[in-house]
Amino acid sequence: MDTVLADAWTTDRFLAWEDKQEGKHEFDGQRVIPMTGGSVAHQRIVFNLCLSLMGLLGEKPLTVLHEMRIRMGVVVRYPDVVLCSTPLDQTTRTLTDAVAIFEVLSDDTATTDRVDKLLDYATLPSLRCYVLLEQTAIAATLFQRVPGGVWVASAHTGGTLALAGPDIALSLPELYRGLSFPA
Repeated sequence: MDTVLADAWTTDRFLAWEDKQEGKHEFDGQRVIPMTGGSVAHQRIVFNLCLSLMGLLGEKPLTVLHEMRIRMGVVVRYPDVVLCSTPLDQTTRTLTDAVAIFEVLSDDTATTDRVDKLLDYATLPSLRCYVLLEQTAIAATLFQRVPGGVWVASAHTGGTLALAGPDIALSLPELYRGLSFPA
């Protein structure tokens, strides 16, 4: 359950508070939003995605991170997977940029991922790709920033996702390996 704060919190106050908590929380500038665990399908897709990305990156100067918090102005989110190009210290707890962000959709988070997070993540100048992965079917929505800053969306139900920012192609069936869906 989201917690509407009685008094205004700064993002720095939220981060200091969250560092002392056992669970993870997002902050939209007004509310503290507890993060919940995902389903087996959610976890499998995230695991497959991380393995695929690490295998595709080779010598590229990119880092794959899972459930690492990212700050955009006053907002703090926990994307499922992030690709970063900025060199990171091992003690880094909060990211401020990303090249690609991936979210696996759940019934209770789909609207937030499709609308609120899309708007939040789009404020990151470094972001080139935002990928939404369904967990009830092999399907993805890919948002890519093209020259001039315009975002273009495309839907995919098979084949590969060509990510222009990190210049890699992800096999969609590979991301869903180990899962089955009704015909």
